[in-house]
Amino acid sequence: MNFPPKWRGWIRSILASARSSILVNGTHSFEFQFQRGVRQGDPLSPFLFIIGMEAFSCMLNKANDLNIFRGVSLSFNGPTVSHLLYADDAILVGEWSKNNVLNLSRLLRCFHLVSGLQINYSKSNLLGIKVNLDEISAYANLIGCNLGIIPCSYLGLPIGANMNRIANWNSVLDSFDKRLSLWKAFILSVGGR
Repeated sequence: MNFPPKWRGWIRSILASARSSILVNGTHSFEFQFQRGVRQGDPLSPFLFIIGMEAFSCMLNKANDLNIFRGVSLSFNGPTVSHLLYADDAILVGEWSKNNVLNLSRLLRCFHLVSGLQINYSKSNLLGIKVNLDEISAYANLIGCNLGIIPCSYLGLPIGANMNRIANWNSVLDSFDKRLSLWKAFILSVGGR
């Protein structure tokens, strides 16, 4: 992404220079160096993750341009959607074919080898629209992820359900009620609680 060498050196030193020791019976043990990069809660972590996801996005766009992975065309001469990224979540969208699913799996493996960020397939689902459930299950087993069924929930919102029905909004309303009740409890006095 054409970051200058000095900046890259700073980031590398931040990731590689952390050292720690453990207290054993009140005395410090020898110092050791961290091997896993950014620690949880590090303010640099979201920034580096966004840079990684930008590289992933460029990789998917290039694969789409080369017809390695085919996204879904929205309309005549409209854009092609192959992925949507939100925080640390990703939705990958593509045409339904065995070749496309296998190429997507290969792209995810390449991304892992380049970035060190590994896909957690046990938390990943493969969904198909107007596709035989047995075929979805076979492809999900092929790449090692779970079978997803529509309607489902993504980031707490129902996907694939008829949202014109009031009953399908109940989970969203319940979530808001729960958060608001917690918020109201914080503003009550100790006696009011």
